[in-house]
Amino acid sequence: MLLKMQRMNILLEKIEKFKNLVMNLGLPVEDIVLFGVLCPYCGKNDRIRPLEQPGNLKGELEEVELTDYQELWIELLNSEVENNGLAVCKFCQNVTFINSDLSAVKPLY
Repeated sequence: MLLKMQRMNILLEKIEKFKNLVMNLGLPVEDIVLFGVLCPYCGKNDRIRPLEQPGNLKGELEEVELTDYQELWIELLNSEVENNGLAVCKFCQNVTFINSDLSAVKPLY
């Protein structure tokens, strides 16, 4: 039980670090609105924006920022094998998993 709580705390720390990085960098760079997709945290509609894959941000971010983004992206996606990307709600600023056809999101925790 203690080990499970420690893993959850580590995951929550990574999520918070990634969320802050996304906010501080003003991501996503390309503002694509996903109509009809509800945020699983706040319930707002049409506020979800897909985040760019790290490889698509070369030249947009400083090298250190890109490295941090890439490492956290990989760690978060590896926590759930069925998810294909990450997105952010521009209302509550929470990060979510997003499926490959950009039609549904689910919470990271």
